[in-house]
Amino acid sequence: MNNDKALMSLCLARKAGRLVCGTGPCMESVRYGKAKLVIIACDVSAPTLKKITDKTAFHNVPAVCTEYSRSRLGAAFGCGICACAAVTDDNFVRMFTQAKNKQAEEN
Repeated sequence: MNNDKALMSLCLARKAGRLVCGTGPCMESVRYGKAKLVIIACDVSAPTLKKITDKTAFHNVPAVCTEYSRSRLGAAFGCGICACAAVTDDNFVRMFTQAKNKQAEEN
Protein backbone atom coordinates (compact mmCIF):
# COMPACT_ATOMS: atom_id res chain seq x y z
CA MET A 1 0.00 0.00 0.00
CA ASN A 2 3.06 2.25 0.30
CA ASN A 3 1.72 4.50 3.07
CA ASP A 4 -1.48 5.18 1.17
CA LYS A 5 -3.57 6.33 4.13
CA ALA A 6 -6.79 6.45 2.11
CA LEU A 7 -6.45 2.82 1.11
CA MET A 8 -5.42 1.88 4.65
CA SER A 9 -8.58 3.54 5.99
CA LEU A 10 -10.61 1.34 3.65
CA CYS A 11 -8.73 -1.72 4.89
CA LEU A 12 -9.59 -0.74 8.46
CA ALA A 13 -13.22 -0.40 7.46
CA ARG A 14 -13.07 -3.88 5.94
CA LYS A 15 -11.61 -5.34 9.13
CA ALA A 16 -14.29 -3.58 11.18
CA GLY A 17 -17.02 -5.04 8.97
CA ARG A 18 -17.98 -1.61 7.61
CA LEU A 19 -16.96 -2.17 3.99
CA VAL A 20 -18.83 -4.20 1.39
CA CYS A 21 -16.84 -5.49 -1.61
CA GLY A 22 -18.13 -6.35 -5.07
CA THR A 23 -20.66 -4.82 -7.42
CA GLY A 24 -23.64 -6.94 -6.37
CA PRO A 25 -23.24 -6.52 -2.61
CA CYS A 26 -22.47 -2.81 -3.07
CA MET A 27 -25.63 -2.24 -5.09
CA GLU A 28 -27.62 -4.11 -2.44
CA SER A 29 -26.19 -1.92 0.35
CA VAL A 30 -27.02 1.20 -1.71
CA ARG A 31 -30.55 -0.07 -2.34
CA TYR A 32 -31.20 -0.73 1.36
CA GLY A 33 -29.73 2.58 2.52
CA LYS A 34 -26.68 1.15 4.27
CA ALA A 35 -23.97 2.58 1.97
CA LYS A 36 -22.58 5.99 2.87
CA LEU A 37 -19.92 6.15 0.11
CA VAL A 38 -19.15 3.98 -2.90
CA ILE A 39 -15.53 3.65 -4.04
CA ILE A 40 -15.12 2.77 -7.73
CA ALA A 41 -11.98 1.34 -9.34
CA CYS A 42 -10.48 3.30 -12.23
CA ASP A 43 -10.57 0.40 -14.69
CA VAL A 44 -14.19 -0.75 -14.46
CA SER A 45 -16.06 -1.29 -17.71
CA ALA A 46 -18.42 1.37 -19.03
CA PRO A 47 -21.59 -0.69 -18.38
CA THR A 48 -20.49 -1.41 -14.80
CA LEU A 49 -19.66 2.25 -14.20
CA LYS A 50 -23.07 3.29 -15.54
CA LYS A 51 -24.81 0.71 -13.35
CA ILE A 52 -22.99 1.93 -10.24
CA THR A 53 -23.38 5.65 -10.91
CA ASP A 54 -27.05 5.34 -11.87
CA LYS A 55 -27.87 3.39 -8.69
CA THR A 56 -25.90 5.73 -6.41
CA ALA A 57 -27.38 8.84 -8.02
CA PHE A 58 -30.93 7.49 -7.68
CA HIS A 59 -30.40 6.75 -3.97
CA ASN A 60 -28.37 9.93 -3.29
CA VAL A 61 -25.22 8.07 -2.23
CA PRO A 62 -21.89 9.71 -3.11
CA ALA A 63 -19.64 7.72 -5.44
CA VAL A 64 -15.93 8.34 -5.95
CA CYS A 65 -13.84 7.10 -8.86
CA THR A 66 -10.34 6.46 -7.52
CA GLU A 67 -6.94 5.89 -9.07
CA TYR A 68 -6.95 2.34 -7.70
CA SER A 69 -7.33 -0.53 -10.16
CA ARG A 70 -9.68 -3.45 -9.58
CA SER A 71 -6.76 -5.73 -8.77
CA ARG A 72 -5.25 -3.23 -6.29
CA LEU A 73 -8.57 -2.80 -4.47
CA GLY A 74 -9.07 -6.55 -4.43
CA ALA A 75 -5.58 -7.19 -3.11
CA ALA A 76 -6.03 -4.60 -0.36
CA PHE A 77 -9.34 -6.14 0.72
CA GLY A 78 -8.32 -9.76 0.24
CA CYS A 79 -11.05 -10.54 -2.27
CA GLY A 80 -9.28 -11.01 -5.63
CA ILE A 81 -10.65 -8.38 -8.00
CA CYS A 82 -12.98 -5.66 -6.69
CA ALA A 83 -14.71 -3.20 -9.04
CA CYS A 84 -16.33 -1.22 -6.24
CA ALA A 85 -16.67 -1.10 -2.50
CA ALA A 86 -19.25 0.54 -0.27
CA VAL A 87 -18.36 2.10 3.07
CA THR A 88 -21.24 1.74 5.53
CA ASP A 89 -19.97 3.90 8.40
CA ASP A 90 -19.77 7.70 8.53
CA ASN A 91 -16.54 7.70 10.54
CA PHE A 92 -14.72 5.61 7.96
CA VAL A 93 -16.09 7.84 5.19
CA ARG A 94 -14.68 10.85 7.02
CA MET A 95 -11.33 9.09 7.52
CA PHE A 96 -11.12 8.18 3.82
CA THR A 97 -12.04 11.65 2.55
CA GLN A 98 -9.60 13.37 4.90
CA ALA A 99 -6.79 11.06 3.76
CA LYS A 100 -7.66 11.63 0.07
CA ASN A 101 -7.76 15.40 0.57
CA LYS A 102 -4.41 15.34 2.35
CA GLN A 103 -2.89 13.27 -0.47
CA ALA A 104 -4.27 15.72 -3.03
CA GLU A 105 -2.71 18.67 -1.17
CA GLU A 106 0.68 16.92 -1.03
CA ASN A 107 0.68 16.22 -4.78
